[in-house]
Amino acid sequence: MAYFTQEFIDFFSGLSRNNTREWFQAHKREYERGVKRPFHDFVAEMIEQVAALDPAVAIDPQDAIFRVARDTRFSKDKTPYKTFVAAVIKRGGRKDANYPGLFFKFGADGIDIGGGIYQPDNRAVQQIRQAIVRDGGTLARAIREAQFRDLFTELRGEQNKRLPKEFAEVAERYAFIANKEFYYYATYDDSSLLLRSDLDSYVMKHYRAGQKVNGFLRAAVSS
Repeated sequence: MAYFTQEFIDFFSGLSRNNTREWFQAHKREYERGVKRPFHDFVAEMIEQVAALDPAVAIDPQDAIFRVARDTRFSKDKTPYKTFVAAVIKRGGRKDANYPGLFFKFGADGIDIGGGIYQPDNRAVQQIRQAIVRDGGTLARAIREAQFRDLFTELRGEQNKRLPKEFAEVAERYAFIANKEFYYYATYDDSSLLLRSDLDSYVMKHYRAGQKVNGFLRAAVSS
């Protein structure tokens, strides 16, 4: 049995065309029934499966799920709602920026699945760079593995244009030492994926493909 139904896709299709508080309130029942409850259940299942591989993950779905309401205080875009739901499953949930995990985003246009570390603080960046100095080859090999490359292509992240001298020589071999972020993701413009009965296995296939990259990052920030 699928985790989601066409109602999930229809709700976000409608919200994309009518992104107002009035429309959302008028369709609150559809949101609760077709989006909020099944997504909560799906996240709970994914937490259980990720925790089997990373015992440090001991969180509840509310720790992982991002709010659907947008923070418009500092944005030119004043639409009140996101047109998708998203969650990140890792040690501290969505509030732990310095620990790698599993991210997924579901909407009417399709799904995104990724992992790694997005927007870590300066201390975590330094820890990862020191780990690359010690053993950058391990991370390079993890990125080159066929399953990672086929699903995610590359390790992503904004880079520093200038690096401290201590990292300059290593940067000639491992350009990713200049990264300020160390994440990866795959985007699928196919909402029918949400209707798969094996959606959990499909998402976990991506998590497993990134396990060696996550493992390197986890060891780096835990040192």
